[in-house]
Amino acid sequence: MKLRSITLFFASLFLFLFLFLFLFFAFPAQGQTSDTATSRSASNGSSPHDQQTASISGTVFDPDGRAVAGARVTLLYAMAQLEERETNSGGQFQFEGLRAGKYEIVGTFSGFDQLPANIDLQSDEKHVRDLHLKLSAVRDRVVVSAAPGGALTSQIGSSVGVVPAQEIDDRGAQAALDILRGLPGVEINQSGGRGAVTSAFIRGGNSNYNLVMIDGIQLNDFGGGFDLSPLPAEGVEQVEVIRGPESALYGSNAVSGVINIETIRGDGPPHFSFLGEAGSLYTWRTATTGAGLNKDFSWGYSLSRLQTRGQIQNDGYRNQTSTVSLGYSRSPRRKFNTNFFGFAAALGLAGPWGSNPDGLFPGLDTATHQNQNLFGYQAQYTEQFSSRFQQVTMVSVSTDRITFISPSEGNSFTNNLRVVANTRSEIAISSKDTLVAGFEYDRDQFKNSFVEDPNSVPFVLGRNSYAFFAENRWNPGERWFINAGVRVDDIQTDSVPVNENAGQPGIPANSIAKVDPRLSVAYIAREADGDGFFGGTRLHASFGTGFRAPDGFELAFTNNPALKPEESISYDAGVEQRMARDRAILDVTYFYNTFRDQIVTTGDLPTNFDSENIGRSRADGVETSVRIRPFQSLEFSGSYTWMNSAILALNGFPEPIDPYTVGEPLLRRPRNAGGFNATWTKKRLVLNLNGTIRGAVLDIEPNDGTFACELMLPCIFRNHGYELMNAGFSYRFPKGIEIYGRLNNFLNQRYEEAYGFPSIRLNFMAGFKVDLPAVGRHSE
Repeated sequence: MKLRSITLFFASLFLFLFLFLFLFFAFPAQGQTSDTATSRSASNGSSPHDQQTASISGTVFDPDGRAVAGARVTLLYAMAQLEERETNSGGQFQFEGLRAGKYEIVGTFSGFDQLPANIDLQSDEKHVRDLHLKLSAVRDRVVVSAAPGGALTSQIGSSVGVVPAQEIDDRGAQAALDILRGLPGVEINQSGGRGAVTSAFIRGGNSNYNLVMIDGIQLNDFGGGFDLSPLPAEGVEQVEVIRGPESALYGSNAVSGVINIETIRGDGPPHFSFLGEAGSLYTWRTATTGAGLNKDFSWGYSLSRLQTRGQIQNDGYRNQTSTVSLGYSRSPRRKFNTNFFGFAAALGLAGPWGSNPDGLFPGLDTATHQNQNLFGYQAQYTEQFSSRFQQVTMVSVSTDRITFISPSEGNSFTNNLRVVANTRSEIAISSKDTLVAGFEYDRDQFKNSFVEDPNSVPFVLGRNSYAFFAENRWNPGERWFINAGVRVDDIQTDSVPVNENAGQPGIPANSIAKVDPRLSVAYIAREADGDGFFGGTRLHASFGTGFRAPDGFELAFTNNPALKPEESISYDAGVEQRMARDRAILDVTYFYNTFRDQIVTTGDLPTNFDSENIGRSRADGVETSVRIRPFQSLEFSGSYTWMNSAILALNGFPEPIDPYTVGEPLLRRPRNAGGFNATWTKKRLVLNLNGTIRGAVLDIEPNDGTFACELMLPCIFRNHGYELMNAGFSYRFPKGIEIYGRLNNFLNQRYEEAYGFPSIRLNFMAGFKVDLPAVGRHSE
């Protein structure tokens, strides 16, 4: 196994060095002005590194010619993000220390947009380019998780959803899961009230098929599982959701999608905010955020605390969440950034007290509770060696420690550790072609009270992954954007010791290799000409594969050495149509996913648990989303997803395994789902209405789950659909003081996202917020 790993590592290293040397020496300047600058510097004896004296500056204006403060301006080179700035009080921005070359610049503000502007920057030039925004429903933003270095949504062939900070604020979200509800292709399932375990099913994939990140810090537990309830909404710049497998970028766990949260960074004058709110069920929350840029040092932070009594006894919840972002750039060629995420929470576990179809409800658990501590750390260093080559190195560490305290059954724990270290080379072959290639090392560890060695002591189960990845982004013409990549993983899992007391024969250490490609294409079929109702038309399509290695429970507790990783193959294609001079945009996408070697855990004897690769299923459907901005004071967005899922095969067993039956839909995947968000602004008043609609799903018996089948009882039931509607308002006074209120589930529906776990009925929250210095919406 070791020899195989070493061979793969050095083969990947040789391939990477060969590609680098070939591209560096084989591709000449191709007419780039950056190379002209290099030749000039050689003639006067200076280094190419010294030719960083050009700059781009300007002012952002709205359609009425007024300067826009707080607008975000993004600078790109070779389709990758270089820097981002926030305009000052006069609407001004500036990028300094640039080399000659061809750049793109994009300006955005809530409700306004500007198409990417091309700039051919000469050596030592002080280029001035004002940006004139227009009223638009288009959100052309840089998505950090879609490609190394980030990429504009209009230049991405994959299906991507982005929720910006303004919408998060308008909706009064307390957690990121409130924002994920209603996104196309995404089904959120929360087992109760605030803080309860929350899962996401993207395009029919399992809940452990999604890679989850904050500022690029990978948070998934060993084997891919992750509870979404800790993900914050406070201090969040944007929420990104990529629908489709991304293992070509991230390796294991990105089977059906990626969820990434970008927190605030310091890119403008120092500013702070403070809020306090309270409401039903003795719920209260306090929070503060701040960010700023002081010379070479940038900083940003958020702190929040939430507490609630819950709906019943032992349903209380409290958490503390914090994020910190620090950056230092003494030279434009060198950048150093660190990020931190911390989450500590306590949650009562009363059990499923709702639907009880088999009569197995044992009564409320009034004592058991859970403590969770989730932390993530990251450091990233970027060194630009020349106008065409930079190296990015990143190390992140995340720990997830969960303790269950039960006076009746005893205490237990689960500890997870994840370390990711990678380095990548970004080579700009030309202003329209970028190659990214690098190496990554992942270390995952799992320790659980019920996974023991022969001495009945919990042990650490570890897994190492060595990977080589490469990706090429190519813009062969003004209308084509092609992204192709591949990743090779060598995954080594530690041995599981023999445990005769538990009847476990043990599992020897093993190693597997996985190759995952992906390809995405975007084509501008029609450019906007300013005349007629229909504007620009963009076609997009993608193909990719994904995989998930077995988790610690599936390996060590059920003790099956033959388990293979679960895999997916997916493709999608769609059309995006802009209308009414970009004041409306419609996207329709068809997707088809196939999942194979799915792992199913049953209650078979003699170990009482057995995990096998017996599953193969598929999910296909149509995602429709629309966004309308008819005038400045009103914005509406909505989505509808129709999906058809089915179990295709149960391999390796002579008869069906309860409760899994060929032809049945996948659990907790609705055939019909949708959501909407509407915001109306009138001077200082903001009104918001949002909702989620979900059709009926199949779900499991809430008390004993699939083990009810072992008792000769039904264990699969129909969980009816629901409509969750929320409304809120905010009013901003002078001096940066704002008051707000929200009605959640104002239809007072009685429903269960997870069967047997009632969701919160009609409830309210009200509070105030203070911004220093005072800021306001542009419509004022």
